[in-house]
Amino acid sequence: MRVAALMGTTLALPALADTLEASATRRAFSGKPLLFTADQDTMVAEMTEVIIPTTSTPGAKAAKVNEIIDIILKDCYPQKDQKQFLDGLAHTNKLSQEAYSKNFVELDPKQRIEIMTKLQAEAADERKAMASMPAEKRYTPFFNTLKSLTLNGYFTSEIGATQALTYIAVPGRFQGCIDLKPGQKAWAT
Repeated sequence: MRVAALMGTTLALPALADTLEASATRRAFSGKPLLFTADQDTMVAEMTEVIIPTTSTPGAKAAKVNEIIDIILKDCYPQKDQKQFLDGLAHTNKLSQEAYSKNFVELDPKQRIEIMTKLQAEAADERKAMASMPAEKRYTPFFNTLKSLTLNGYFTSEIGATQALTYIAVPGRFQGCIDLKPGQKAWAT
């Protein structure tokens, strides 16, 4: 049974990589999102920038994390999870409209942080409410999905791996435990 599962994974991973690469090429060639509308794509870019803002290193927008999220959601997530994510974007705009009479992308940075903080609190409440539910009825709240995809997209991007982390393309010998000096960046893997 395990061998069959491993063989399935072994066969599926290259196919998935080909699918993701084809989607990335299609998005780059067309200049258009694959799952998102243009407005949703802009909104995701702005939301990811709240999670990983530009500081001394480029932020999520510079790393084009919104493009990564668009491709991953389209190719790797089932339709119900895609719908949940898109519903989360609509809910974010609803919160923005209720609080400031503007869509999320029209808010100033402080207002965006307030809305994202609300989303984070809602996600925590949803997780608590699901604790007593059967496993098959549980789901990942929108904010948690957004944050996870943002972090994964950023730190696996060229910008995240080479500018936010320390990266060596061809490492030397393995040293299992090295102390970081104060202020030193973590190593990319």
